[in-house]
Amino acid sequence: MLAIAALAFLCSFTQTANAQVDVTINPVGLLFGDLSVGADFTLTENFSLEAAVGFGTNKIDEIKGTNIPVNVVGKYYFSPKNGADRFYVDAFLRYVNRQWKYDDNSNYADFTSNRFGVGFGLGYKVVSKGGFVFDIGFGAGRALIDNNTYEENDGIQQDVDWPELMLQGKLGIGYRFGGSKK
Repeated sequence: MLAIAALAFLCSFTQTANAQVDVTINPVGLLFGDLSVGADFTLTENFSLEAAVGFGTNKIDEIKGTNIPVNVVGKYYFSPKNGADRFYVDAFLRYVNRQWKYDDNSNYADFTSNRFGVGFGLGYKVVSKGGFVFDIGFGAGRALIDNNTYEENDGIQQDVDWPELMLQGKLGIGYRFGGSKK
């Protein structure tokens, strides 16, 4: 819901600006059943704001897993050629919900994780003459909200201490709509 509100706000804001939007997907995630889509809105030549949301499901033997990440990333570009491209630093907000559920006849506990954090990162974005985008980045931060629990078959819950470290990776391939291209 937060991602939809952020996207609506960004869309209305960029209507008055130059309306340059880079839409990307993560091709590596698709190999593992995860779909992640991002929209990077250029606010000035040196600054953009990206909103990304993902959804993934996995099944390994008797384990079913789902994850839903939501990211909002502010990117500052040091020397862009075509507006919001090349080397950048970023600050991010990240929310992730993960659940691993075992079949009913399993002796293993179900795992649920809700994490919200902030951090910083580095990245590089290339935009081709035809408008194709390649964006790669990595960041690290700290979880501000970190609720991780195991629930056993008998209904007993246990909180889990988890490192406060929060990581964010970006591999995006997509297309630039509007704005500058090489």
